[in-house]
Amino acid sequence: MTLVSDLIQQAYREGNIIPAGKQPTTDEQAEALSRFNSLMSSFFGFGMGEPLEDWIFPSPQRTAAVAANFPQLPMMPAAPDLPYVTPYPPKNTRIVWGAVTGTIWFPEKPNDGSRMAFVQGSGAGDGGAAGSVLTLDGNGRLIDGAPTLQLAYGAAAQQWLYRADLGQWITFKPLALTDDCPFMADLDDLWIGLLAMRLAGRYNKQLSPETLAAIKRMQAVARARFHQDVDTQYRGADIPRSWQSYGTSWGWWL
Repeated sequence: MTLVSDLIQQAYREGNIIPAGKQPTTDEQAEALSRFNSLMSSFFGFGMGEPLEDWIFPSPQRTAAVAANFPQLPMMPAAPDLPYVTPYPPKNTRIVWGAVTGTIWFPEKPNDGSRMAFVQGSGAGDGGAAGSVLTLDGNGRLIDGAPTLQLAYGAAAQQWLYRADLGQWITFKPLALTDDCPFMADLDDLWIGLLAMRLAGRYNKQLSPETLAAIKRMQAVARARFHQDVDTQYRGADIPRSWQSYGTSWGWWL
């Protein structure tokens, strides 16, 4: 991984805004850092990768006048014990937590560049309460260097990026000059070129054809590297007649 300050310095040099061997000023670094964080936050779900989809835990009840609280039938066990409430969200999902103590396992087979996110919701009649704790299990991978991560009631929203070369989910957040870029050094040319492009107009500069060609090449590399497989789900009555395992529900009535 490469320091953000180094990428910014190289972007200014790539655009011929500063001479070789010089560093951008404090104001120039601050301006570039703002644009760099914008590039990071807009990278996935638009040009590359998949947007996040909400995944609610515990699974909310489809409310009815006769039973507004989960589960539908008052005598059924608590939500986490029900066989169809699976704590295994697919990759590229945003966990909306209903503040009920439980454990969620991150995807078993994430793609390089898969994302997971967390936000605390209001709950949906599931008994959420202060003092609850949500445990996130890396499911064979690490989450910020540890096998599990616990989030307490009131935890702030956050997001993780999967780095296959590290076998680890790392926190994806706004970066400071002293932070490492969350992506592997293989993609440094992409960030340098894209940031130089964003800065060029502010300094009345034009990028060279060689820089533009390098950006185009690196965008193709990033798309290929972070291609995301999308899990196909079937209901019980839609299971294909084959020996493969596709079932995700108990039967046609669910």
